[in-house]
Amino acid sequence: MELEKVLFISNQKFLDEKQKEGGVRVCTLEFIRLLQTRFEVVLFPVDYQYTLLKRIKLKAGVNIYNDYEPEGYREQLTGVLRQNRIKYVFLNLTNTMRFAALIKSLQLEDVKVILCSHGNETGDYLHEMVRFGQQQNVFKRLLSSYVLGSLLKLESSYRLEYLDMVLSVSPVEEQIERWLGIRHTFMVPRTVDYRPLTHVPVPNRVGFIGDLSHWPNRFGVLEMCTALARHQHNVVVRLVGAPESFGKEMEGKFSFVQYMGFLPEAELEKEMASWAFFLNPVFYYSRGVSTKLAKALGRGIPVITTVPGNRGYRWSDGGLLVAENAADMAKLIIGNAGDPAAIEACRVRAVAAAKSVPSLGAIMEELYPVIKQL
Repeated sequence: MELEKVLFISNQKFLDEKQKEGGVRVCTLEFIRLLQTRFEVVLFPVDYQYTLLKRIKLKAGVNIYNDYEPEGYREQLTGVLRQNRIKYVFLNLTNTMRFAALIKSLQLEDVKVILCSHGNETGDYLHEMVRFGQQQNVFKRLLSSYVLGSLLKLESSYRLEYLDMVLSVSPVEEQIERWLGIRHTFMVPRTVDYRPLTHVPVPNRVGFIGDLSHWPNRFGVLEMCTALARHQHNVVVRLVGAPESFGKEMEGKFSFVQYMGFLPEAELEKEMASWAFFLNPVFYYSRGVSTKLAKALGRGIPVITTVPGNRGYRWSDGGLLVAENAADMAKLIIGNAGDPAAIEACRVRAVAAAKSVPSLGAIMEELYPVIKQL
């Protein structure tokens, strides 16, 4: 049976599976694989287009989702839509939403535009302003407030005028989308590629993997280690990721931290297999979901996480150790990481959770009728 064709517009770098793995690329490819369970996906790669004026605005921090020039794709996009008889266009990431206005202006027969959101981007911007903007001068703080207001206004106007639906990645973002004015939204839960490692944990060795330049990760690791430093313990925290400067800084500040650098996949899996627990220290609702949690679940490693760190995941069996805050996480680590029986019990529950998350096919069974009713 011939599948209906849909168009997927994304920056070309997120479509290249040879590129370094990151949360955005992981979510992008997962959206594509989800759509491929029911549709034939036609990819439409686009690229950033920065004029001199745009570069100046970007440098000044006043870029209001101006990464692309949709008008430059008008002819090519019209041809692809007509040739493939496209009725549904999926936009990858919020900064592609300006393509929605172009598509609606083409006056084609009732084309629906659906945004594949990776999480509310203005939420990250707000946290950077409030949590990490103490060093900014008065002018920069005023400018940041202006930019935040402009971003929110644009997000809301596009949801009211040009977007037919938003696919969100967690219940939190789903409600934010409704608040912004979208008529239809659907939460796409995370899936897990279950390929377990042979877990041979070293007692009291725990670990973290992540982009150490990403503010939520830096904040989470620092908060967790600060909380651990308030206790006497034998725990060793192994940090994996880049940049080296932050890893070395943490290693110098906390005697129990060992910075492992950025590890190739084979070395990373060997390292993870030695951890009593995989740590997911997410202490506030930053944009999107914690894709590294899926990595831990997929490798069958016991996890200590948080409520914000679990968002976007859905399982019907098992579970994880969940901390309310950094102090609680420190207590859970100290209380469990040196106990082989506790480690194994938590591994069994984590494996049960990993095996009970919905598949892409099951998610599409729920999503497909919603799309067809637009």
